[in-house]
Amino acid sequence: MRIRSRVAVAAPLLAVAVSGLATGTATADVRAASNYDGVCQDGELCLYYNTNRDGSSYADFYYGVMDFATSRFIAPGRGEGQPVKNNAASACNKDDRLTARIYFNSGWEGVYDEIPPNTCERLADTYNENASFSWVGEV
Repeated sequence: MRIRSRVAVAAPLLAVAVSGLATGTATADVRAASNYDGVCQDGELCLYYNTNRDGSSYADFYYGVMDFATSRFIAPGRGEGQPVKNNAASACNKDDRLTARIYFNSGWEGVYDEIPPNTCERLADTYNENASFSWVGEV
């Protein structure tokens, strides 16, 4: 089982950023740097305010979140500005290896929904009752 960590992503980014400074170019991996920016990209979990996702605001996460208390739906659409905690109705896992696990409780506890890689689904056990999420899967 693997949980994505900031350290695994930050070290290569730092190396690229430092080499970019030496050559005068800034070519850091934007995907990792754009966690929670309102753009649903490869490698992210996107939680949607509505069940069908169409016209719905979402929040995008590259890293696991222990508590959605401070997260809001930030993409344009219905639900924009609303808290993510206890308001997500569907999810898209844009990672091609890891499964996203959305939990009922904060701290990665309680019942959960699993969203397989490259899949979008309506939440079932955590529909509008979601508090945290983590990545799980094979390395």
